[in-house]
Amino acid sequence: MDATRTFFGLPNVHNVPLCLTSNLSLFPQRLLQKHTLPLKPVKRHHLVCVRSTKSSDDLEGSRPSTYFSPSLWGDHFLSVSLDRGEFDELEREIETMKPLVKDMLMSSQSSDKEKIRLIHLLVSLGSSYHFDKEIQDILKHSFTKLDDIIVGEDDLETISIMFEVFRLYGHKMSCDAFDRFRGEDGRFKESLAKDVRGMLQLFEVAHLGTPSEDIMDEASSFAQNHLESWIAGNVSGATPHLLKHIQNSLYIPRYCNIEVLVAREYISYYEQEEGYDEILLKFAKLNFNLCQFRYIQELKTLTKWWKDLDLASKLPYIRDRLVESHLGGLGPYFEPHYSLGRIIVAKIIMTMVVVDDTYDAHATVPEVAVLTECLQRLNIGADDKLPDYLRIVLESVFEVMGEIEQEMRPKGRSYGVKQVLERFKNVAKADKQLTEWARTGHVPSFDEYMKVGLVTAGMDGYAGYCFIGMEDISEKEAFEWLSSNPLIIQALNVMFRLANDVGTYETEINRGEVANGLNCYMKQYGVTKEEASQELRKIYSNNKKVVMEEFMNSHDHVPRQVLLRCLNFARLFDVMYTEGDGYSEPKGKIEHFMTSLYVHPIPLS
Repeated sequence: MDATRTFFGLPNVHNVPLCLTSNLSLFPQRLLQKHTLPLKPVKRHHLVCVRSTKSSDDLEGSRPSTYFSPSLWGDHFLSVSLDRGEFDELEREIETMKPLVKDMLMSSQSSDKEKIRLIHLLVSLGSSYHFDKEIQDILKHSFTKLDDIIVGEDDLETISIMFEVFRLYGHKMSCDAFDRFRGEDGRFKESLAKDVRGMLQLFEVAHLGTPSEDIMDEASSFAQNHLESWIAGNVSGATPHLLKHIQNSLYIPRYCNIEVLVAREYISYYEQEEGYDEILLKFAKLNFNLCQFRYIQELKTLTKWWKDLDLASKLPYIRDRLVESHLGGLGPYFEPHYSLGRIIVAKIIMTMVVVDDTYDAHATVPEVAVLTECLQRLNIGADDKLPDYLRIVLESVFEVMGEIEQEMRPKGRSYGVKQVLERFKNVAKADKQLTEWARTGHVPSFDEYMKVGLVTAGMDGYAGYCFIGMEDISEKEAFEWLSSNPLIIQALNVMFRLANDVGTYETEINRGEVANGLNCYMKQYGVTKEEASQELRKIYSNNKKVVMEEFMNSHDHVPRQVLLRCLNFARLFDVMYTEGDGYSEPKGKIEHFMTSLYVHPIPLS
């Protein structure tokens, strides 16, 4: 496996300083970085910005020629046999072992450092959610005496683990803690290169930096260079499973991967470590298998629902991606108690994909206008003259959202469904604008495109999907927070828009969608595709740091469970778009991820 880090299927650019100023006025100032490319269009023979050669009349009378590969899964999960007795036994064993793990965590014999290392291990193994309150109490207390805990500590792995754990739970441990590992020249000491595990942990936590923390960029570059050298030279003293773990981390670092995939991989790694704790390992295996059992139950329910709707045959132009949509719900929350939430998220994602593909891949401009009008009213009027396929699209949207609203009403949680639909109206209007640009071959400026593209990113809507099924938060308060347009959501909109546009560039250009963010950037600034990709990656990276900063800064007034969803959205983007568009074309990496989550349980012995 190539250990080179990639974003959106394009080579990563290392050692590129990010700053927070820009001549663009499109985003809030802190969401951008200074451009290093010329800002005025220049004449170059090798520009590949695509423009349509068709006339408006030609485009008006034609539809995009679009083909999406069929589902990888079909009705597979309907035939998967589940033994309810096996599930009950898993639950019983987990409940039996929980007090044992809790005693280890709460032991008065353990030092603060030992407790924090145990918390890190539980997070890595995907088991920490069982002890969320206890962990938060431990860390809240420990953070008040952090200076005393780390005084004199010169172990890179220990400092990095503490940095990761505190930040993950909303405590902004200062990156000044890493100054002790730098020499008089201000650079990280080369002597650290001997510490394989410390360097690996440093590389992982370097992804938890904020916009003003240049040292974390330096740490990432420093650690990555040495880790790649070790992989190439098979460093002396490193076991095969550690080398494999390093290789996997270089390909997709922990905080560029979703929690349950991290746990699935880490369990296999931990089992090969000398001196592993048998109780923690067994607990983690039981926990993963319980989660997997729940996921398969959800997919059986969803597959029957999707089969009954029969939209894949009625609307052959859409992406049939039900299991991938479940992964879209699994990214924000993998814990078993969010089962209903994942089902709701998957249903809404799949329904919105039907609408999105209708705009992008099938409808003519007049049909788009009618579709948008009906979505603004949230009904189909008696006088609406709709093609049969558009009536199917609209009826499916109203039916699915209506069923979810009815299901949540007895729980007192129908408010969120209405809020999601209101947000979807804005997305529909923006989709209409993108479709009109596509059908007429118009390439707007990047600034003009992003004003519309950030609306279609719809991260407030996606967060809303997740909040509907989260019965451990106040629904109304969560949506009021979303309505305040928090900076973390703004940054996520930028990230998704850019990740999606770079990942889908080839597909969109091939079907005539010239109003793509990458293409628009090339036009506005007169640069090549490669240069535009580099600049968009910088913007993406900077906004990821904003997400991390807002995640830590918002814990005083926003519930941790709400903020954690937002942090996890960013992780899902990396998974879906590391190699092209993993949602639309899942064959390969995403297929491998889904197989590890949905098909293969972890052997218990």
